[in-house]
Amino acid sequence: MSYPTPNVWDMNPSRRRRGSPAGQRCRCAECEALAEGMVLDPEACMRAVCDDIGTAGWSVSAVLGDEFAPPWAYTIGLWLSHQGPELTMFGLPVEHMTVILNSIGDRIADGEPIEAGDYIDGICPCTLSVRPVHASWRMTSLFTVSDRYYGYVRPPFLQVVWPDRKGRFPGDLGFQPRYEGRQPMLWLPQEDHPPGTWTRIDQLP
Repeated sequence: MSYPTPNVWDMNPSRRRRGSPAGQRCRCAECEALAEGMVLDPEACMRAVCDDIGTAGWSVSAVLGDEFAPPWAYTIGLWLSHQGPELTMFGLPVEHMTVILNSIGDRIADGEPIEAGDYIDGICPCTLSVRPVHASWRMTSLFTVSDRYYGYVRPPFLQVVWPDRKGRFPGDLGFQPRYEGRQPMLWLPQEDHPPGTWTRIDQLP
């Protein structure tokens, strides 16, 4: 699977890490299992998420992506720790999205308001757009770990959206076709979203 690399390299790393000392790779159960080719233990993963939230204020959960769907990542804990929406991002390498989400999380933790309609600069060379996530998408399995952590509560989410090489975003006139489908347009109700991977996410293998 190829990734759109322009506009997102040389990102400024977040000051806040996921509970791992500098110079060490992440030791959470999820990363350990993936590194060793093991089957993930859901309870151990949830303990790692809770540890992250207790240490740093939030955690970032990622879905690696495969031949059926691009990768995506989302925060868990910002709503609890900082009374703000959780964040999600799609279609870039997981390590890039983790840096971006953690960096925005740092800004929220430092008191900077992040709202739908904002544009974010200073994290990567491109300007990022912040869009609302329609409530209909909260009924899908996109945010499974968040749903397990919060139980019956469904905190609001904001989608962090990256542009094409010409600075246009999904849904904009002239958005480059090569990037179509890598990011869902979660600001649309699910039933109004163009049919594709994201509208069928719960039916994929």
